[in-house]
Amino acid sequence: MVKTLTVSELKPIWIKFSMSLRNTLFGKTEDTKIQIARNAVVEGVRYCTNIAILWLLTDKILGSNYLGISTAIASLLAGLLNYALSAIWVFHKTEKKAGKSLVQFGFFTLIGAVGLAINIGITTLLTNKCGVYYLISNTIAQIMVFFSNFFMRKKIVFERVSKDNRILL
Repeated sequence: MVKTLTVSELKPIWIKFSMSLRNTLFGKTEDTKIQIARNAVVEGVRYCTNIAILWLLTDKILGSNYLGISTAIASLLAGLLNYALSAIWVFHKTEKKAGKSLVQFGFFTLIGAVGLAINIGITTLLTNKCGVYYLISNTIAQIMVFFSNFFMRKKIVFERVSKDNRILL
């Protein structure tokens, strides 16, 4: 027989659950699994932002003749949003000094550029040398780069640079 709980019995359970959920979603954490999940959300937001800005600039403002400019602007703005959300929500490492934030952003962007080069290399290798369909190759590369970028950004940008404003490998 199933026991029915009263409202007074459910209230402490609900409070404990909601506080735990709130801390998991918004609380400061060093738990890598939670940070990876948050980073996945941030990357999804970055992707959607990039596509939306690219579409807006290309289809509604500049035209397709300026696709390169549209792509650069969309990537830059999406990258800024990605950095801000990562600093504030994923790693909880916001800097008060503009110089330190600029150094963090520089390394954050550099790691993203290295990730892009790795992505291109893996996609090309798997497609051209191994015969894997290019969308599958790129998906594999994206997953690998997601994790490598996450761990490099965590260790280099939000731990080492945050401590002393310089990189120590």
